[in-house]
Amino acid sequence: MQGTEIPGPYLDTPHGRLYRPLGQWWQIGVLIAAFFGGPAVGWVVGQVPGDLSETARTVLYVPYVAIFFLGYAAWVARLNAIAFDTIGRSLLKALFLLIVRKHKPKSAEDVLPSKEKLLEMAVRAQKAGASFGPASWPVALLAGLIATMFDSATGAPTLFLLVALTCLAWGYFLARLGRRSWLPFMEEG
Repeated sequence: MQGTEIPGPYLDTPHGRLYRPLGQWWQIGVLIAAFFGGPAVGWVVGQVPGDLSETARTVLYVPYVAIFFLGYAAWVARLNAIAFDTIGRSLLKALFLLIVRKHKPKSAEDVLPSKEKLLEMAVRAQKAGASFGPASWPVALLAGLIATMFDSATGAPTLFLLVALTCLAWGYFLARLGRRSWLPFMEEG
């Protein structure tokens, strides 16, 4: 919403809390840090048992990177659904009325969403940034199960918990960044 400044760090709306986004360059910096943070977390987790093979340590990079990409993919899908729900439906309805019933809208306000609807859309888009959390659950389960196949003195249950819980924590961390508008919205094409 151009021209609308959020006073303070957030604005309470009837639809939920709308956070002030970071500046573009800060968001890009956080995005780069989050992108490289996944392999860094994987590296740290690989060091904890101390006796993992180099291949096992390399495999541990994958789930944290996967959470990043799956979370962003889910966020983009939700953004597309929100945009269609808010803007696309009214445009399709206006197009249908124009073609089938030969009824032309009186003004652009009849077709475009209201300021209140745009505010709701902005809040929903920010809430969709929390998509990293749900994306981390299947990755955590799968990565934990794969980690039980690694040879380590710490034992399979400990490795499962270590990998699964850190995957969930990484997903929660990225979800907080996305929800607070610290990560930029990804655009298709």
